[in-house]
Amino acid sequence: MRTLTLGLLLAVRGDRAARVRFLLMAFGCAVGVACLAAVLCIPTIVAAHDARAALRDTVPARGTDAQHMDGLPLSMELSDPFGSRPVIRVFVARSGTGEGPTPPGVKRLPGPGEVLVSPALRSLLTEAPGLKGGLPGRITGTIGSAGLTGPDELYAYVGRTPQQLAHTSAEKVLRYGGRNAPRDTVDGQTLDILRFTLCCLVLLPLFVYLSVCVRLSAEPRARRLAALRLLGLSARDTVRVSAVESVCAASLGAVMGLGLYLVGNAVVAGTGWAGLAWYPADGLPSASTLVACLLGCPALAHVAGWRHAREAALRPLSVRRREHERRPRSWLAALLVLPGLGVVTAYCVLGLVGKAPGPSAATSFLVPAGALLTGAGLILALPPATAWLARRVAERTQRVSLTLAMRHHEAHPGMALRVVSGLVLLVYAASLTQGVLIEMDQVSRRDAPNQEYSVPYDRLSAPQLRRMKQVRGVDGHAVSGNFTDREEGVLVATCAQLSMFVIPGSMKGCVDGEILAIHDPDVPLDPKQLAGTRHTLRLRDGTGGPAGGRLLTVPRRVVTVSVAQPSAVSGAFVLVPPSALPAGTHPAGAGLLLSSASGPETVRAVLDGLAAVSPTTEITPQGIVIESLHQLSVIKGLLSTGMVLGLGVGVAAFLVSTADHAMSRRTRTAALTLLGIRPGTLRAAQSAQVVLPLAFGLVAALCTGKLAESSYLVTGGGTIFWDTAGIPLLLVSTLAVLAVATVACLPLARRHLDPEALRKD
Repeated sequence: MRTLTLGLLLAVRGDRAARVRFLLMAFGCAVGVACLAAVLCIPTIVAAHDARAALRDTVPARGTDAQHMDGLPLSMELSDPFGSRPVIRVFVARSGTGEGPTPPGVKRLPGPGEVLVSPALRSLLTEAPGLKGGLPGRITGTIGSAGLTGPDELYAYVGRTPQQLAHTSAEKVLRYGGRNAPRDTVDGQTLDILRFTLCCLVLLPLFVYLSVCVRLSAEPRARRLAALRLLGLSARDTVRVSAVESVCAASLGAVMGLGLYLVGNAVVAGTGWAGLAWYPADGLPSASTLVACLLGCPALAHVAGWRHAREAALRPLSVRRREHERRPRSWLAALLVLPGLGVVTAYCVLGLVGKAPGPSAATSFLVPAGALLTGAGLILALPPATAWLARRVAERTQRVSLTLAMRHHEAHPGMALRVVSGLVLLVYAASLTQGVLIEMDQVSRRDAPNQEYSVPYDRLSAPQLRRMKQVRGVDGHAVSGNFTDREEGVLVATCAQLSMFVIPGSMKGCVDGEILAIHDPDVPLDPKQLAGTRHTLRLRDGTGGPAGGRLLTVPRRVVTVSVAQPSAVSGAFVLVPPSALPAGTHPAGAGLLLSSASGPETVRAVLDGLAAVSPTTEITPQGIVIESLHQLSVIKGLLSTGMVLGLGVGVAAFLVSTADHAMSRRTRTAALTLLGIRPGTLRAAQSAQVVLPLAFGLVAALCTGKLAESSYLVTGGGTIFWDTAGIPLLLVSTLAVLAVATVACLPLARRHLDPEALRKD
């Protein structure tokens, strides 16, 4: 009890510097715990989304249940794109007099002519009233939060009669609530990649940051513990006093951090800023997260301070006399760096020689393990490596400022390291994250030079047709139609328009103004076998009414093209120029085909533009599932959130460590000033003391980060192995970090002496 009381008194009743250090430790741990809780709660939020979707999923009545149970409602679900977001419409019809089962968030199923919508869809209807065309009936209510996956979901229940759903794919609903969600918010494999990336991007820097926070002012605290030991306190009690002080600050910081996370969760949850919107209750920390934050942070504080407290208890005179620190143990860093670098380098060599292993169970384990070992070993290797480098620089330099900086860093390599470690890990994780984003972009996007969109022609007015062709990003358009006696049809387009739908350079033999047969070597149909046959093409006028027919003969002249599959162009074997049809007519059942670049950002922009022209028209992007596109935006949003958290952790570690560095060096700065060292020389020495390990660490982080990134790309199954496009951005970021760190260290040297600091020394 005496030890506990003494530790608490030293923590809260010391001098002003001690109180500032205590508050700095507490606030630093609070920021770290808030970031830790945010990372640990991301899988919880994703699981809550899937659980909500599973609760409203329908369990259809099969066999005898459907035949003998009356009063079961009918249900049919349709999903349409509104830009890059899915609009889900569930058509329901009550049968009999009973209500039957009802989905969560709904008091009763809507009757014929009634519509229940989500709050987000209700707001969207005011901005895009054209969406109301797909919701026949009047809006009579709003779906509750229990029946939605998130506050931004576009969802509706549309009431119909059983006769209206009789000849559709509607099924009788036995109950609501399935075991699994019909569509995962993030699939399992992608979620594993997300966890690995967040570990490298946030958790590694966070571990270092928390270690920095609980080791603030290590030298003054060690000397104070040594003084207590010399005054008669036992070695065990000395260690306990240090543990009480560290654990109290860390515990207070953990509680504050959880409170900070809860406030942030309430503010950010419904905004969708993180790439995903959720209800604040879904983001509450789980029991394991609470244990990790409330117990993990104090435990880390105790472990981080135990070695230095034990040294002060066993060697108090050495600590009081400020003997040189023990040389860093290079063997521990080698145990982590060598296996990690060995793994990532081996995969890079395999990629260079053209023997990339591709995705497998072994690579799924070895590559993340190699990246994590390399990142951890990078930090442990910095003290011995920079101490050796400082000794070599000090032996060869003639400048006083550089000599002071190098000799001090050689004697105390751990002090400056606490300043730079967070920024070094941030650059390492940023390089690795670039590789993850590149690999996800390769896997998720359509492997084609262009992206096609199909829109029903007859559902568009003339102004809408014109505006759709002018949507930003659309670079080609054509019209498809079918013959009356064949599944294959025609493509109404000029040669220039056709060239926008085929692989560049593959079109040969096209002549404007002539009807030509289309031949794709990859399509089984050979138009030469149909040359000379006659087929009827029915036409419609601009109002959609019949405009007669046109008898076409399949020509012998062929235009050869190569089209990336899937493509609507493959369904046509005759190219008809627009001038060959009567003015103002188009094929019956025609579809408007549009083309754009295949980049994800371009695809999303085009979908948004097309939806703005005609919100209720079904837009079919060839080869793309809207849910997959939405999932990609969710993943990118979560990774961007992780990068922001990692940046915050790195900057916070630097600011906290810089403040601690300034407090720790006051006595030494005052003594050097008293000896006649000019303030400019002291500022240069202090900047050099930080810049040397930071520059060395950033260069090492760039090299090892690119190796880890390349090993991930080599084993990911994509075509890009070497991310040369991302190097300029990393170099610019590294130089900016170095410049900011240099400037931030300049105000540490003062012009006036601090008598209190000299008196304490």
